[in-house]
Amino acid sequence: MIDDLWQLGKPRGLGGPWKDSKVKAGVPSDPYLMTAYDKKSVELSSTEAAAITLEVDVDGTGLWIPYQSFSLQPGEPVNHSFPEGFSAYWVRAVSDVDTTATVQFRYE
Repeated sequence: MIDDLWQLGKPRGLGGPWKDSKVKAGVPSDPYLMTAYDKKSVELSSTEAAAITLEVDVDGTGLWIPYQSFSLQPGEPVNHSFPEGFSAYWVRAVSDVDTTATVQFRYE
């Protein structure tokens, strides 16, 4: 059965925990799956000046560690490509201010 799935090609995806979502300062997003994808990138945006930190759970045990913080200005999306070979089970986002934010991942 699993061999049948691989005949469809490697996994790809576009999505994320926030899409024009109202977020509260210091409250993490729901976790978003990050494992099993080769090439990963993210686009972040905010309606307020904000620092959004991505946190990762590298081994699926629930231990969240900061990956990187991104300084955002209103209406100026920031794009980031993860290093080749970077891997984590889960990723989530945390804003330092109340805002409306988007964090969308592209997996290829």
